[in-house]
Amino acid sequence: MTNQMKSVSGGLVLRAFCRFLGVALAISSTGLWVMQSAPALDDAVLLTMKIGLTCLFVGLGGLLYLLGQSTGVASTHVDLQNREVRRGRITSGNTFETETVVPFGDVTGLLLSCSKSAGGLSNTRQATLYLRLDDGDQNMTAVEVLSGPEQLLRPIQERLLRDLKDDRGGLTIPSYESHRSAGAAYGAGGRAFRAA
Repeated sequence: MTNQMKSVSGGLVLRAFCRFLGVALAISSTGLWVMQSAPALDDAVLLTMKIGLTCLFVGLGGLLYLLGQSTGVASTHVDLQNREVRRGRITSGNTFETETVVPFGDVTGLLLSCSKSAGGLSNTRQATLYLRLDDGDQNMTAVEVLSGPEQLLRPIQERLLRDLKDDRGGLTIPSYESHRSAGAAYGAGGRAFRAA
């Protein structure tokens, strides 16, 4: 399952521009070596300037190119055989890189967090589906499963509830909904999920 929210087109254009500019800077460093020596500069000074500018252009160009590379498409795999949910990214080489593995037994509930207003051209609200994990003393971790229109996430939520119920021998797990703001908060202790 991959997120159904459309990526911001400005981000795609910016990444493409960074890649283009990075390649252009790296290639332009070769132009320094076809420059004629200036009569006012010593050959050693000119050679030092060429080496320094070449390193600068290649380094900056490489950095811009890496900045423009895509990080991959966020994806979630639900493995019914091994009874686990894997969250990761599909890379440009069409391979799946796992970031988080959650066994079915660790899931204590599902949370569907919906936005306040409708987004996009249609009148469907955007939502995000999370797995809730109990970390102990008043600490609750949420792992994102999928983001997209609320009407598309409802059947996926029901299917996950049914699969988790079957894994527990018929015992249901709670399902929660939040119709306000939700997101990640960063602090001294790391990253935390909040839902208001």
